Amino acid sequence: MSYTYGQEFNCDVTINTPKLQTADPKIFKSLKTAIIEFMNTRKWTEEDYEPEEKIDLSIVININQELSATSFEAQITLFASRPVYNSAYNSVTFRHLDKQFFFDYGEFEVLDFTENAFSSNLTSTLAFYAYIVLGMDYDSFEELGGEVYLNKAQEILNTVPRGAGKGWAVNDGDRTRYWLIENLLNVRVRPLRQAMYKYHLLGLDALTNEEQTNQGIQNISQALQAVQKVNQDYPGSMIVQTFVNAKRDEIIKVFSVSDVRTRRRIHDIMIKLDATHATDYKALLN
Repeated sequence: MSYTYGQEFNCDVTINTPKLQTADPKIFKSLKTAIIEFMNTRKWTEEDYEPEEKIDLSIVININQELSATSFEAQITLFASRPVYNSAYNSVTFRHLDKQFFFDYGEFEVLDFTENAFSSNLTSTLAFYAYIVLGMDYDSFEELGGEVYLNKAQEILNTVPRGAGKGWAVNDGDRTRYWLIENLLNVRVRPLRQAMYKYHLLGLDALTNEEQTNQGIQNISQALQAVQKVNQDYPGSMIVQTFVNAKRDEIIKVFSVSDVRTRRRIHDIMIKLDATHATDYKALLN
């Protein structure tokens, strides 16, 4: 397959391995190179990206078990961000840990992917998350702007055959690829996706303009209220936790300079959304 440049991602990859017993360590060096080339040189959209517009994406793969010399059980963590207008700051749009990543790979193997067809669990998983990241990124610039890419992620899931590896099926757990895309395309979650636009383009991107700072803070506050409403309408949804994992530190920083009343309101919202990290939000009360 030939690739077109002007690609969307600035992706770096880290692969952590245990004490290897069967696999040749050179496989993981080859795998790292193959993933970087797959993510960075493939044309994922029909848009032309300038270098400064590329999505920063970090992929960390932790090899948990060698099932054979070329077959592995792993965890994959993805961390994506987009620039905030007129600043040197990047805002995290997607942060996620997938604990059910099973794949096969042989040294120097070329990663290939064709839409509407299953090639391998490795490339399907990478392509699935590429479209998830694109969907979240586009949602941050235009209301529901990532719909086409989230639908592509759904299409990938639909092509995966049974037995390809855990993480794709409804009964594989409640924090799987199945539930991630189900949540993102569920009508009950639509206000959260709309909140991504208000939070980023109308919120964070406005904070660098002194005349728009107050409105930006208000828009971020309203976005968080929308996320709270999703949490009420769809309790236990995976995507709410994915959102707060990406935004926790940023929210605390943004509202740390707000008035007491605003900080208390945001504190109350966030401890309901992110109860396991309630102590982190005490900083908003100081």
